[in-house]
Amino acid sequence: MIKFFRKIRFELLEENKIVKYLKYAVGEIVLVVIGILIAIQINNSNQKRLNAEALEGYLNSIANNVQSDLNKAEMYTQKRLELFPRISGMRRRMSPEYQKIMSEVYGENLTADARYSVQNLSFMAQTINEAWSSIYLTPNLSGFESLKSSGFLSQLQGTDLEKLLFDYYNKLDELILLENNYNSGIQQSSEEFIKADLPGTYAFFSSGTRDWSTELGGRLPAMVDEILDHPILFPVFFWPYELIVKYENLLVRGHALHEMIVTGKKAFDEEINQQLAQIFDEYGDVPYPKIIRNGYNTHYYNSAVASPNNNQGVNMQFLGSHIALQFSAEPWAAAYWFVGNGVPDSNRVKDFSNFQTLRVKLRGTKGGEQIAIGLKDRSDPTDGSETKIPLTLTNEWHTYDIPLASFAPTRLEELFIVTSIIVENQACTIEVESIEFL
Repeated sequence: MIKFFRKIRFELLEENKIVKYLKYAVGEIVLVVIGILIAIQINNSNQKRLNAEALEGYLNSIANNVQSDLNKAEMYTQKRLELFPRISGMRRRMSPEYQKIMSEVYGENLTADARYSVQNLSFMAQTINEAWSSIYLTPNLSGFESLKSSGFLSQLQGTDLEKLLFDYYNKLDELILLENNYNSGIQQSSEEFIKADLPGTYAFFSSGTRDWSTELGGRLPAMVDEILDHPILFPVFFWPYELIVKYENLLVRGHALHEMIVTGKKAFDEEINQQLAQIFDEYGDVPYPKIIRNGYNTHYYNSAVASPNNNQGVNMQFLGSHIALQFSAEPWAAAYWFVGNGVPDSNRVKDFSNFQTLRVKLRGTKGGEQIAIGLKDRSDPTDGSETKIPLTLTNEWHTYDIPLASFAPTRLEELFIVTSIIVENQACTIEVESIEFL
């Protein structure tokens, strides 16, 4: 081919056809340039393909890492959701009100020293031991670190996937910091407790091995009280619910991130946006939707009781996996949950207007109990005139979904009491596992 073009050039020059020669030369240059451009285009396409394949490889590694982290996060969240209610109810087991409800409602044959029974002490000792067993989420960061050092991260610049990727790992760092601080306090509590060598420690943590009540006589109750009231155990009793919230938010982000990677999405679609809308902004104005979980109040709400008999008509006890409400046969009695902590304050409100449903999981200890569910805004009077929804319970757990529109004219924009359970002229016991807004 090269010889062919040389022959043409030579013939044109011999025949003194300069103009034709120049035209030919220009044409030859154009052909060369076109060839170079085609080669560059092919090379660029190949490089883009290789870069895309490399980026996909890094993202697949991240997706595998994230899935592994999510599996552990779900397991640790569930473990804490089972442990924290037991911690919340542990100290209450020493109260006379707890002994009353266990005897009258659940038929336990309790003696005067039931608070120091083998069963009670074993429950508390086991709970403390489990609380001292630290849980650490140790994420796999290898895929993300490799992507950052590879230079291929720039291919995601400005995309929703890049935003979610950094958001996930930033929130992961926040969670790990909080978890490490909490575990450090728990470990310090355990170490200091061992050094303190309080009297009765061995009996408390091995209550079923010997007849300690006989061996120690009247000294056992005082020893147990000193152990439970000792400041060393404070970190056990004051666990951070915000750790659960951070785990929940991480799970939402992680599942969305994993789905975007495995489906090849770089922009949020409607499905991803709906997933991310479930993230709770710990510093925003939107209220936390979960009021009670596994039988304990979340840290954004508190509970109280009310009745005409100096509020003595309801015995509220946290039993480790649910709350028991023992109602006396008063004209009316109520257990209610309100925004914030401390004493009820009608000026402390939250806007629940974005929610559509109140979900409560309840049962009666006998079945057939007649109750009513109510809400109160800041302007509702305290005379019981608020809108209430009647329910008839069974002795099996049942989830009741109540449309919030049913509580009109209560203003959802300024709710003060987020749920109340009201009983009239009826002695009964109601068990509550969960209350949440959807």
